Amino acid sequence: MNTKSQSAWKRWLPWLVPLPRGMFDKPQTGKQMLVYYLWRVSAFYVLLLILLMIVQRWLIYQPTRVTSLSVDQANAPFGVIHEISTKTEDGLDLKGWHFLAGQVACNDRASCDGELAKGRPVVILFHGNGGNRSHRVETCRLLASLNLHVFAFDYRGYAENPGSPSQTGLLNDARAFWKYAVRDRKIDPSRIILMGESLGGGVATLLASELCQQKTPPAGLVLRSTFSSMVDAASFHYPWVPVSWLLWDQYPSQSVISDVACPLLVIHGTKDQIVPYKLGKKLFDAASPASSTGIPKQMISIEQGSHNGLIYEARGKLTQAYSQFASQLFPQETAI
Repeated sequence: MNTKSQSAWKRWLPWLVPLPRGMFDKPQTGKQMLVYYLWRVSAFYVLLLILLMIVQRWLIYQPTRVTSLSVDQANAPFGVIHEISTKTEDGLDLKGWHFLAGQVACNDRASCDGELAKGRPVVILFHGNGGNRSHRVETCRLLASLNLHVFAFDYRGYAENPGSPSQTGLLNDARAFWKYAVRDRKIDPSRIILMGESLGGGVATLLASELCQQKTPPAGLVLRSTFSSMVDAASFHYPWVPVSWLLWDQYPSQSVISDVACPLLVIHGTKDQIVPYKLGKKLFDAASPASSTGIPKQMISIEQGSHNGLIYEARGKLTQAYSQFASQLFPQETAI
């Protein structure tokens, strides 16, 4: 390092951190060399942490953005999927799709309301951190085949929706989805199942916890491939990072799931490399043994199941798990 650059470093860096005298001088002894390289490794580590902190939401949220997303892109028969929309408390218009129970066809909103009025259960789907609702068509079709309506919204910043995703933002979105179902479509809360995939499970758990504390619980909560907390999930992938200090969106599912009083179904693949099975089990263990109505919590382990491929790897097991859970929640529904 030349004299001019040495002078610049010494002039600007001391106000950032107190540095040992002579640390920029060429090391002459073994001790000086140790200090010299330790400071450089430490500086690189700190800079890397700062970079991770800056880009963390880019790493967590990976939406597929589009200018528009028509139901025609779902390649479904005409009338079985309808476009829906709601507005959040902070003024964002969020769009989604309504998959009709039994995959019946309707021509307009009035006929869709007629189908909803028949009282079949409704699933509000909270998808994972990547893609958009068009990537969840197979899951929605499976649920609809079980005589369940599905409201599949996209979060802010996903698909054609405005805004940028964050934990606070996604929880606001979840509240808007709930209000849309209960207020706009007149669906009784006791007929609504919240279902979250991966990161969506963190959103669904936060919403379910709120609703149960407000004494308006959903009919049930389904969590597929969901973490105990974002801190735990991030620590698995970045064990050398003090995640709990740096993470803005922590999704503390394990801390709030004890407040969830509705029936719970957890599904997780044993070979999940994105959210390890042990994190799903940790979340399950933190939940109450049974719901306020006496239905025991359930965990379905998919042997050799991955994170994103369960709908293809274990479609039969998923169908059976969803069907049996719905039958427990709505035993009077002979069609399920």
